[in-house]
Amino acid sequence: MSLLSSKVSKIAWWEFRRFFKWKQELISIGLLVVIMAVSTGWGAISAVFEEQYNGAIYFEQRADPGGYEAPKDITLRDAGSMEVEKWKSQLPETLDVVVIVHPDNTATLRVHKRDDWQSDLTNSLQNYLQTLRVAGLELTDEQRRVLDSKPEVTLDIAQVDVDESATDDEGSSELGMFLGIGISVGVFTGFGLMMMSITAEKQQRVTEQLLTIISPREWMDGKIVGITLHSLKAMVFIGLFFGAIALLAASFSSEGSISFTFDPFVVIASFVFVLLGLLMINAMLAGFSATIDDPNHSSRSSFMLIPLLPIFLSFSVVDSPDGTLAQIMSILPVSSFMMMPARLAQTDVAWWQIGLSLALLVVSLIWMRNVAARLFTMGIQFYGKEPSWKDIWNAIRG
Repeated sequence: MSLLSSKVSKIAWWEFRRFFKWKQELISIGLLVVIMAVSTGWGAISAVFEEQYNGAIYFEQRADPGGYEAPKDITLRDAGSMEVEKWKSQLPETLDVVVIVHPDNTATLRVHKRDDWQSDLTNSLQNYLQTLRVAGLELTDEQRRVLDSKPEVTLDIAQVDVDESATDDEGSSELGMFLGIGISVGVFTGFGLMMMSITAEKQQRVTEQLLTIISPREWMDGKIVGITLHSLKAMVFIGLFFGAIALLAASFSSEGSISFTFDPFVVIASFVFVLLGLLMINAMLAGFSATIDDPNHSSRSSFMLIPLLPIFLSFSVVDSPDGTLAQIMSILPVSSFMMMPARLAQTDVAWWQIGLSLALLVVSLIWMRNVAARLFTMGIQFYGKEPSWKDIWNAIRG
């Protein structure tokens, strides 16, 4: 029976609307839009409220050698010896800092009180004074050139038939981590909703009445699709949230902006793997939930966290997409829906691995869907008690 049949579609849509509170969703989207708007324009906002600090700089026993640039929020004017002498007793309110550079290329900052902006000024002065110290050494031009230049390190990739634009993506491993977090959120969402939905209906004897007009398989298929829609919604929301955070972080960086590059094939393939994986996981959660009578007292509830184990293990190998373990996990159905998208985002994956992984995932989904229907048919008959592990095994075997 098709997952897209009329009855299944109605059940899936009802299951989705059951937990979809449009007012709460609109409020969440509105808050997210505000966060993204503030993040995007934070550079202009911070510029308006950015404090400026005024100060003076004085070089003892020599003239200003030049070349020093204070941080952008600090303005330093040249000071004379008489002014500095007078400021030793009392620093005027019009000045936030007086920088006194000593002959040995050290410096003293005279301020009213300790503040955060002083650390930037300190770091800037240290770099500048270090440059003056090096300049004062009796070095040849060749020694200065060697001292100022960094040794060259060349990355030599054996397989040169690789798009360099893909390998140079510094955020590819971070993308894999974010994808894992998003999938974890999706699985947790399915876990919570599936457990609450099936066990509550089982306790209230609602399902027994509904099964007089629809088949157990249609009821299971509808729940799997409906809860998967919620899992995808949760993943989209967490993705938008991370995007807003990234924009906010970028507004504080020196670049002030971030850029993303998308490969259409990678995006489409990743979506297919994630969708099939969530359907498979939710099918497993649905079937197992039907065997639980009361989630508050059942010792079996913890077993429903097993699907998260491959996801957590994937975090340990996401930085090594070409490793043997990563390749194996990208083919096995229990972890391929996370590892394959993570590998596609970071490296070139052989076509046969993509095809094999997708085929195994589809077969596992079909098998798990059938198992879920059998477990549900069996579990709904056990009211007031839970089926034994032998009963569960017999139902899985069919």
